[in-house]
Amino acid sequence: MQVIAQIGSPSQWLILIIICLVIFGAKRLPDIARNLGRGFASFKKAKREFEQELLSADKEEPRKDSERKQESEQDK
Repeated sequence: MQVIAQIGSPSQWLILIIICLVIFGAKRLPDIARNLGRGFASFKKAKREFEQELLSADKEEPRKDSERKQESEQDK
């Protein structure tokens, strides 16, 4: 249980960085970090656009229902 309490400690980050340096090399790490950053930014943008689309759809739907009621009343 002590290991779980220490997740994210500075020593673990240091070990993780060393392992990444050994696996990928110092020259490729900036490219990998840059691509990860772009991926996260793209994901956040898509998420924001999706949420805006849902909110705009929720706002438009009640108008359509009221328009349908008005049209059905006019047909009578």
